[in-house]
Amino acid sequence: MGKTNANATVFKMKYIIKLEDIAGPKKLPGFNGVGEINLEDFVGMEIDIPEGYSFSSLGSLDLEEEVDELDDVWSNDGVREEGNADDRIDSLQNSYSVNGYKTKDEPGMGSKDPNGKELPVEGRGRAIAGKRNKEKRIPWINLKKDEPGELARISAGVLANLKHDPATKATREDVITAGLKLIGDGELNPNAVDINTWLKDRLHITKFFTQRNITLIVDGIIKRHQEGENAVRIKERAAWMEVLKKDFKIEVDNKTTFLFSMDSDTYSCRAFCEAVLEHGLKTPVDIICYTKRKLPSEARKKLKKFMTDLDRFTRLTYKVIGDRRRMKFDDVNPEEHYRIKGCIPQFIVDHKDEWDSKELIDVDHY
Repeated sequence: MGKTNANATVFKMKYIIKLEDIAGPKKLPGFNGVGEINLEDFVGMEIDIPEGYSFSSLGSLDLEEEVDELDDVWSNDGVREEGNADDRIDSLQNSYSVNGYKTKDEPGMGSKDPNGKELPVEGRGRAIAGKRNKEKRIPWINLKKDEPGELARISAGVLANLKHDPATKATREDVITAGLKLIGDGELNPNAVDINTWLKDRLHITKFFTQRNITLIVDGIIKRHQEGENAVRIKERAAWMEVLKKDFKIEVDNKTTFLFSMDSDTYSCRAFCEAVLEHGLKTPVDIICYTKRKLPSEARKKLKKFMTDLDRFTRLTYKVIGDRRRMKFDDVNPEEHYRIKGCIPQFIVDHKDEWDSKELIDVDHY
């Protein structure tokens, strides 16, 4: 697909919800099993329709069937630098538990792909929080996507996050992450003119950042792209364990197979103590690595250090035992105790093939 010119802007429009716009049941079960949510309460509300979309109807989203927070479109990849931050989801869950669902707020919204899969545009966090609280349905605006590619969805997601309150609003790094994602998808040209046009026309960036910060965003996108950096798919450890089990068919049982972050020097020590020493003395254990680093270059350095440390800890253990017993161990082979099974394919561009085929990345090709 050729690069989309960011100048081809579909201007954001306002829409006032009417009674005839409601599709399906007008009343939904209330959150926490209390009362009901009346979709007629939204009649007369003026909502923003994201650029690249048009209004279709007001209905509800089946949280059990249509929301999968492990899926890329729900995990905010390319929209937030750390995907759906758990503290933000926790805050929404608490609000729903205490206050229920309030119809004074604009509903979330999304469109369907050709196969009928929901592609959220705004309101991912609200939908995920509702699902985690075991709610069944949530009010949802159905949009029609008017342009191809990911430019509209990614831009709308970032813009929605920029409008949040200061505690959860999008950061400068979020915007850089989105820019790198669009460049990787071939939908944004990696030059200052097109990036500035995207920022101003799609994100209305001057409403949220000073000119100094806008310049830092543009320079950051261009510099990282030139250095071969691309957006990194970031999730918490618990979420990665679910992804490994569901999509990669790998069970992390903490007996034969382990999952460790490689981002801190202390994690290699932890991996050695919890996996190698405790479970790998007779039979080698498998170790899978993941990162929360924003840059692939930083993650690669951390992987190298993680592997070096594990090797060193294993050899030092043999040396300590040998010194105490006045004996020498020749030909120490750490692979008798552990092996790095691979890394989760987190680099959205560099690891695309492995992610699509759900295969771990060999450490030599990370």
